[in-house]
Amino acid sequence: MQAKIISVTNPRQKPRTAFVYADELSQYQLSAEHPLRPIRLHHMHELMKAAGILDAANVDTLVPRTATRTEIESSHDPGYVSIVEAISKGAIAPGMGEFGLGTPDNPVRPGMYEQTALCVGATLIASELVTSGKADVAFAPTGGVHHHAMPAHASGFGIFNDAVIAMNAMVDAGLRVAYIDIDCHHGDGVQLGHYDSDQVLTISIHESGQWLFPGTGFVQEIGTGDGTGYSVNVPLAPYTQDDDWHALFDEVIPPLVRAFKPDVLFTQLGIDTHFQDPLTHLSLTTQGFNLVVQKLGALGAEIGKWVAVGGGGYDLSAVARSWTMALATMAKFELDDQVPLSFTSLEGLTTFDDQPPAPTEAQYLSEIQQHNKSSFDEVRKLIFPKFGI
Repeated sequence: MQAKIISVTNPRQKPRTAFVYADELSQYQLSAEHPLRPIRLHHMHELMKAAGILDAANVDTLVPRTATRTEIESSHDPGYVSIVEAISKGAIAPGMGEFGLGTPDNPVRPGMYEQTALCVGATLIASELVTSGKADVAFAPTGGVHHHAMPAHASGFGIFNDAVIAMNAMVDAGLRVAYIDIDCHHGDGVQLGHYDSDQVLTISIHESGQWLFPGTGFVQEIGTGDGTGYSVNVPLAPYTQDDDWHALFDEVIPPLVRAFKPDVLFTQLGIDTHFQDPLTHLSLTTQGFNLVVQKLGALGAEIGKWVAVGGGGYDLSAVARSWTMALATMAKFELDDQVPLSFTSLEGLTTFDDQPPAPTEAQYLSEIQQHNKSSFDEVRKLIFPKFGI
């Protein structure tokens, strides 16, 4: 499929916003028990349509293309790519376990190569529109969920790491990229993809690997060689709520991004930080999440180029509302507080904002804040001097 050219006319001076999506990427199942339900994207899309965002004059919807084998192999071992392709076509692969395939997290299925290559293509289209100047911001919500995928190994629901592939192309074009991952899980595959590079600043703010998959993302993981100091991790205590999450974000991320002076901002917007997410333990609300998007949007406006992808998110309501709110924020679209009555894809949605969870008891709040302060103090000690902060 070919992407159309996005309009550059902008009568209201609102950001030229691209939304890259194909509903076919919501129409498959990893397994009957798998927590990642691609149908979440369909619910999101229906809510965006009902809210009227996709009809806004400064929003263009584009279909993705399928990433080429060469593009995929810019991040992945050819042998691994071949076995994914063979399994996708029905081949029997006794050694697939060596590649992380055939596990409960990464079950094999017909069409997995084609579906993942289309997902990669969505992220590439978003990146190309932004880097070419045809869009100010582009959102590809099907991307980002593969941020655990390794060069020769599937991991954590991820097969081909679309973020690394897209950023490889940017770096090859001479661009410096600031990557910010707000998924509840550490973005280990993306970190590895640029661990020795000073052209990509990777920042992951996440629930500590002490308690959550993939068990990595500690402050001491700061990069190697030329990349020393360019991998930044902010591990948080479980049950961190909006205010304390944002306190760490504000202390770490804007100063580092501004000191790095990137050409492009690339953000992974996982919403498994939500307090109702069934797999994780952070406690953000949809409005807390959207405040993050607003802050990222301010950074993106300073830089002039902003690419956003999706990520984790296993509560269907949180995904639909949060990513709809995110697109509205990107496009500066006035979103009503109430979910439109015409939206019937999911039952029970009435407002975009949440009723916040109960406040954390003082005893536990003190422990949470102490853990988070320790993370910040280590980042300030190990990373900030590299950037003259």
